[in-house]
Amino acid sequence: MIDFHLSWPGMHHRKTREQTSTGKVYYTTKQWLTKKAECHIREVVKERLAPPFARVKSMESHIEYLNPKIRGWRNYYATPHTHSKRKMADLDWYIVQAFTRWYAKKTKKRRYLSVWPKVEEMLCKQGLLKLA
Repeated sequence: MIDFHLSWPGMHHRKTREQTSTGKVYYTTKQWLTKKAECHIREVVKERLAPPFARVKSMESHIEYLNPKIRGWRNYYATPHTHSKRKMADLDWYIVQAFTRWYAKKTKKRRYLSVWPKVEEMLCKQGLLKLA
């Protein structure tokens, strides 16, 4: 068996052996996000929502800034593989969590988890895109 590993900018590519339900063996290439790409996405979101001056801006302006970036990341990194979808779902969760922390600091709530449902509803109404 040939072991095939390749890293393309932001993606791991690995040749894997699969089997059909009838027992036939075939090889396919699986792809998923690299750690570096995942950290970069988290860093962009953090740079936008974490600083104290970010609390002055409205949620709409943050969503307006992040939506084109999310759309681009989704177009570049999305693959049909389960592992990749799970990583994208984790990044979606991180983005919602960052917005929740931002909103809790903006409204001076001590426990950010108490505003989680409200923030999720607001993000959904205002059209924040998802990666997964």
